[in-house]
Amino acid sequence: MALVDKSDRIDHVGPNLVWRQLAKDVEADIASGLLAPGAKLPAELELASQYGVSRVTVRRAVKDLAERGLLVVVHGRGTFVSRGSA
Repeated sequence: MALVDKSDRIDHVGPNLVWRQLAKDVEADIASGLLAPGAKLPAELELASQYGVSRVTVRRAVKDLAERGLLVVVHGRGTFVSRGSA
């Protein structure tokens, strides 16, 4: 399965932090229902490739979303949209 290129959603030269832009984009996908509760996100490397960012950027965005209760990270299984998200 080919990943959708979402690199155009990230402004690498503007004043907004890249990890925040990524977190905001994933949050918007959750709010719109594109990412349903319980859905598994692609792996870090796949997300990094999809958005044209580093793995560190992906990790920071995922950490932020998990701290806010939108994502659940299960070691060894992956990252999932929280069942309470919608």
